[in-house]
Amino acid sequence: MNRVLLAATLAACGTTGGNVVTFDVTAQGAPGAATNDTALGWHVVLSRAHLYVGAVYLNLEVPNSGAQTTACILPGVYTAEELYPLDVDVLSAAPQPFPQPGTGTDDEARTGEVWLTGGDVNADSDSTVVADLAGTATNATQTIPFTAGITISEANRGIPASNPAQPSQHPICKQRIVTPIPIDLRPHDGGTLAVTVDTTQWFANVDFTQLPTDGAFPDDNSNLASAALFEGIRAATVTFGLTFQ
Repeated sequence: MNRVLLAATLAACGTTGGNVVTFDVTAQGAPGAATNDTALGWHVVLSRAHLYVGAVYLNLEVPNSGAQTTACILPGVYTAEELYPLDVDVLSAAPQPFPQPGTGTDDEARTGEVWLTGGDVNADSDSTVVADLAGTATNATQTIPFTAGITISEANRGIPASNPAQPSQHPICKQRIVTPIPIDLRPHDGGTLAVTVDTTQWFANVDFTQLPTDGAFPDDNSNLASAALFEGIRAATVTFGLTFQ
Protein backbone atom coordinates (compact mmCIF):
# COMPACT_ATOMS: atom_id res chain seq x y z
CA MET A 1 0.00 0.00 0.00
CA ASN A 2 1.37 3.43 -0.91
CA ARG A 3 0.96 6.64 1.04
CA VAL A 4 -2.09 7.81 -0.95
CA LEU A 5 -4.00 4.67 0.00
CA LEU A 6 -2.82 4.92 3.59
CA ALA A 7 -4.08 8.49 3.77
CA ALA A 8 -7.48 7.19 2.68
CA THR A 9 -7.34 4.66 5.49
CA LEU A 10 -6.64 7.44 7.99
CA ALA A 11 -9.52 9.52 6.65
CA ALA A 12 -11.83 6.58 7.27
CA CYS A 13 -10.73 6.53 10.91
CA GLY A 14 -12.03 10.08 11.31
CA THR A 15 -15.59 8.88 10.76
CA THR A 16 -15.60 7.19 14.20
CA GLY A 17 -16.25 10.51 15.96
CA GLY A 18 -12.83 12.17 16.36
CA ASN A 19 -12.49 15.83 15.46
CA VAL A 20 -10.19 16.56 12.52
CA VAL A 21 -7.07 18.49 13.53
CA THR A 22 -4.04 20.06 11.87
CA PHE A 23 -0.75 20.51 13.70
CA ASP A 24 2.92 21.34 13.18
CA VAL A 25 5.57 18.63 13.27
CA THR A 26 9.23 19.14 14.20
CA ALA A 27 12.24 16.88 14.72
CA GLN A 28 15.46 17.37 16.64
CA GLY A 29 18.36 15.48 18.13
CA ALA A 30 18.66 14.78 21.85
CA PRO A 31 21.08 16.93 23.89
CA GLY A 32 24.62 15.57 23.83
CA ALA A 33 24.01 13.53 20.67
CA ALA A 34 27.50 14.11 19.30
CA THR A 35 29.32 12.12 22.00
CA ASN A 36 28.62 8.59 23.22
CA ASP A 37 30.52 6.09 25.38
CA THR A 38 29.68 2.43 24.82
CA ALA A 39 29.83 -0.60 27.08
CA LEU A 40 32.34 -2.10 24.62
CA GLY A 41 34.83 0.60 25.60
CA TRP A 42 34.48 2.99 22.64
CA HIS A 43 34.27 6.77 22.91
CA VAL A 44 32.29 7.82 19.83
CA VAL A 45 32.30 11.40 18.55
CA LEU A 46 29.96 12.19 15.66
CA SER A 47 30.90 15.00 13.30
CA ARG A 48 27.92 14.39 10.98
CA ALA A 49 24.64 12.60 11.63
CA HIS A 50 21.56 12.94 9.46
CA LEU A 51 18.47 10.73 9.59
CA TYR A 52 15.89 10.80 6.80
CA VAL A 53 12.39 10.53 8.26
CA GLY A 54 9.98 9.72 5.45
CA ALA A 55 6.78 9.81 7.50
CA VAL A 56 5.42 9.70 11.05
CA TYR A 57 2.21 7.97 12.15
CA LEU A 58 0.26 7.90 15.39
CA ASN A 59 -1.79 4.80 16.15
CA LEU A 60 -4.83 4.18 18.31
CA GLU A 61 -3.67 0.77 19.51
CA VAL A 62 -0.71 -0.91 21.17
CA PRO A 63 0.35 -3.94 19.08
CA ASN A 64 0.05 -7.32 20.74
CA SER A 65 2.89 -9.81 21.06
CA GLY A 66 2.05 -11.26 17.64
CA ALA A 67 2.42 -7.94 15.84
CA GLN A 68 5.53 -9.12 14.03
CA THR A 69 3.31 -11.45 11.96
CA THR A 70 0.89 -8.72 10.90
CA ALA A 71 0.95 -6.56 7.80
CA CYS A 72 2.96 -3.33 7.91
CA ILE A 73 -0.15 -1.21 7.36
CA LEU A 74 -3.17 -1.98 9.54
CA PRO A 75 -6.46 -0.35 8.43
CA GLY A 76 -8.37 1.35 11.19
CA VAL A 77 -5.56 2.00 13.67
CA TYR A 78 -4.12 5.33 12.47
CA THR A 79 -5.23 8.57 14.10
CA ALA A 80 -2.68 11.09 12.78
CA GLU A 81 0.09 11.36 10.20
CA GLU A 82 2.93 13.47 8.85
CA LEU A 83 3.41 12.45 5.21
CA TYR A 84 6.14 14.90 4.17
CA PRO A 85 9.77 13.82 4.69
CA LEU A 86 12.51 15.63 6.58
CA ASP A 87 16.26 15.10 6.57
CA VAL A 88 16.97 15.60 10.27
CA ASP A 89 20.32 16.87 11.57
CA VAL A 90 20.33 14.79 14.74
CA LEU A 91 23.36 16.62 16.13
CA SER A 92 21.16 19.69 16.54
CA ALA A 93 18.75 19.95 19.48
CA ALA A 94 16.97 22.85 17.78
CA PRO A 95 13.48 21.98 16.45
CA GLN A 96 13.53 21.43 12.68
CA PRO A 97 10.08 21.82 11.08
CA PHE A 98 8.68 19.33 8.61
CA PRO A 99 7.77 21.05 5.31
CA GLN A 100 4.01 20.58 5.76
CA PRO A 101 1.73 20.20 8.81
CA GLY A 102 0.45 16.90 10.11
CA THR A 103 -3.22 15.96 10.07
CA GLY A 104 -5.47 13.52 11.86
CA THR A 105 -8.06 13.30 14.60
CA ASP A 106 -7.96 14.24 18.27
CA ASP A 107 -8.27 10.64 19.46
CA GLU A 108 -5.80 9.28 22.03
CA ALA A 109 -2.68 7.87 20.36
CA ARG A 110 -0.93 4.95 22.03
CA THR A 111 1.82 3.99 19.59
CA GLY A 112 4.05 5.91 17.19
CA GLU A 113 5.71 4.85 13.94
CA VAL A 114 8.68 6.47 12.20
CA TRP A 115 9.10 5.47 8.56
CA LEU A 116 12.67 5.39 7.22
CA THR A 117 11.89 5.41 3.52
CA GLY A 118 11.93 7.74 0.55
CA GLY A 119 9.06 6.14 -1.35
CA ASP A 120 6.68 3.20 -1.29
CA VAL A 121 7.35 1.39 1.98
CA ASN A 122 6.74 -1.96 0.25
CA ALA A 123 9.04 -1.44 -2.73
CA ASP A 124 11.89 -3.94 -3.00
CA SER A 125 14.37 -1.20 -3.86
CA ASP A 126 14.92 2.25 -2.34
CA SER A 127 18.13 4.24 -2.87
CA THR A 128 17.29 6.80 -0.15
CA VAL A 129 20.16 7.22 2.32
CA VAL A 130 18.23 7.10 5.59
CA ALA A 131 21.31 7.58 7.79
CA ASP A 132 24.41 9.56 6.82
CA LEU A 133 27.09 9.46 9.51
CA ALA A 134 30.73 10.38 10.07
CA GLY A 135 32.90 10.51 13.16
CA THR A 136 35.64 8.83 15.16
CA ALA A 137 35.66 5.95 17.62
CA THR A 138 38.45 5.71 20.19
CA ASN A 139 39.31 2.98 22.68
CA ALA A 140 42.35 2.40 24.89
CA THR A 141 44.62 1.55 21.97
CA GLN A 142 43.35 3.16 18.76
CA THR A 143 41.24 5.80 17.04
CA ILE A 144 39.17 4.78 14.03
CA PRO A 145 37.59 7.37 11.72
CA PHE A 146 34.33 6.03 10.27
CA THR A 147 31.55 6.85 7.82
CA ALA A 148 28.19 5.24 7.14
CA GLY A 149 25.54 5.64 4.46
CA ILE A 150 22.59 3.37 5.19
CA THR A 151 19.87 2.40 2.73
CA ILE A 152 17.08 -0.13 3.20
CA SER A 153 16.25 -2.43 0.30
CA GLU A 154 15.44 -6.09 -0.07
CA ALA A 155 18.90 -6.73 -1.50
CA ASN A 156 20.87 -5.37 1.45
CA ARG A 157 18.52 -5.46 4.48
CA GLY A 158 15.99 -8.16 3.59
CA ILE A 159 15.55 -11.13 5.95
CA PRO A 160 15.19 -14.49 4.14
CA ALA A 161 12.05 -16.45 4.96
CA SER A 162 12.72 -19.32 7.35
CA ASN A 163 9.78 -21.23 5.85
CA PRO A 164 9.82 -21.63 2.03
CA ALA A 165 6.02 -21.90 2.14
CA GLN A 166 5.88 -18.31 3.46
CA PRO A 167 8.09 -16.26 1.09
CA SER A 168 6.72 -12.94 2.45
CA GLN A 169 7.28 -13.86 6.08
CA HIS A 170 9.67 -10.90 6.54
CA PRO A 171 8.56 -8.08 4.20
CA ILE A 172 11.05 -5.26 3.67
CA CYS A 173 8.53 -2.75 5.05
CA LYS A 174 9.21 -4.23 8.52
CA GLN A 175 12.81 -3.02 8.24
CA ARG A 176 11.72 0.50 7.24
CA ILE A 177 9.01 1.08 9.86
CA VAL A 178 10.33 1.72 13.37
CA THR A 179 7.63 0.66 15.83
CA PRO A 180 6.25 0.35 18.45
CA ILE A 181 7.26 3.70 19.91
CA PRO A 182 5.29 3.95 23.19
CA ILE A 183 3.30 7.18 23.55
CA ASP A 184 0.20 8.47 25.29
CA LEU A 185 -0.89 11.71 23.66
CA ARG A 186 -3.87 13.35 22.04
CA PRO A 187 -3.26 15.63 19.03
CA HIS A 188 -5.07 18.96 19.03
CA ASP A 189 -5.58 21.65 16.45
CA GLY A 190 -2.70 24.13 16.29
CA GLY A 191 -0.34 22.06 18.47
CA THR A 192 3.08 20.61 17.68
CA LEU A 193 4.18 17.00 17.44
CA ALA A 194 7.90 16.81 18.33
CA VAL A 195 10.04 13.88 17.21
CA THR A 196 13.28 13.50 19.20
CA VAL A 197 16.07 11.29 17.86
CA ASP A 198 18.51 9.96 20.46
CA THR A 199 21.82 8.51 19.20
CA THR A 200 22.84 7.14 22.62
CA GLN A 201 22.35 3.48 21.73
CA TRP A 202 23.22 3.58 18.04
CA PHE A 203 26.74 2.26 18.62
CA ALA A 204 26.07 0.27 21.80
CA ASN A 205 26.91 -3.09 20.21
CA VAL A 206 29.29 -1.91 17.50
CA ASP A 207 32.84 -3.27 17.56
CA PHE A 208 34.67 -0.82 15.32
CA THR A 209 37.58 -3.24 14.80
CA GLN A 210 35.21 -5.23 12.55
CA LEU A 211 35.05 -2.42 10.01
CA PRO A 212 37.03 -2.49 6.75
CA THR A 213 40.34 -0.65 6.83
CA ASP A 214 38.78 2.47 5.26
CA GLY A 215 36.40 2.79 8.21
CA ALA A 216 33.27 2.72 6.03
CA PHE A 217 30.35 0.71 7.38
CA PRO A 218 29.26 -1.71 4.63
CA ASP A 219 25.70 -0.95 3.56
CA ASP A 220 24.30 -4.38 4.39
CA ASN A 221 24.00 -6.84 7.26
CA SER A 222 26.89 -9.08 6.24
CA ASN A 223 29.27 -7.14 8.50
CA LEU A 224 28.58 -7.49 12.24
CA ALA A 225 29.40 -3.86 12.99
CA SER A 226 27.08 -2.64 10.24
CA ALA A 227 24.26 -4.94 11.37
CA ALA A 228 24.65 -3.70 14.96
CA LEU A 229 24.50 -0.04 13.86
CA PHE A 230 21.40 -0.71 11.77
CA GLU A 231 19.61 -2.32 14.71
CA GLY A 232 20.69 0.51 17.01
CA ILE A 233 19.17 3.12 14.71
CA ARG A 234 15.93 1.11 14.57
CA ALA A 235 15.66 0.63 18.36
CA ALA A 236 12.18 2.07 18.75
CA THR A 237 12.00 2.52 22.51
CA VAL A 238 15.40 4.19 22.94
CA THR A 239 16.04 6.04 19.65
CA PHE A 240 12.73 7.84 19.16
CA GLY A 241 10.56 9.94 21.42
CA LEU A 242 7.25 11.54 20.39
CA THR A 243 5.63 14.32 22.41
CA PHE A 244 2.79 16.74 21.73
CA GLN A 245 2.42 20.31 22.93
